[in-house]
Amino acid sequence: MVRITRTKAGRAIASAARRGAHTIKTVAGDAIGAAAKAATGVVLDSTAKILETGRAKVEQSSPSMQRAAARAARRTVRGRARKKSAPKRRRSVTKRKAKRRAR
Repeated sequence: MVRITRTKAGRAIASAARRGAHTIKTVAGDAIGAAAKAATGVVLDSTAKILETGRAKVEQSSPSMQRAAARAARRTVRGRARKKSAPKRRRSVTKRKAKRRAR
């Protein structure tokens, strides 16, 4: 009984830790994405002011470039989504019995 309770508590703690880590990564990714977006906006504004001739074209492309920079920054922090691996299969009954006999 005690072992089962301890196992369940351990699993609950591990699950909470994983959720917390995932949340922290998500928040950090969003913060870095927002910072990258703001920095990109500043750079593009100053570039547009310097290059008056091409200013209209740069200003038109700035929203899409800001979104791309924010996405790229978020992706570097969060990492790519990976497919979950299949659960491990249990040994067959005969292999378990053979292992017990060997002891």
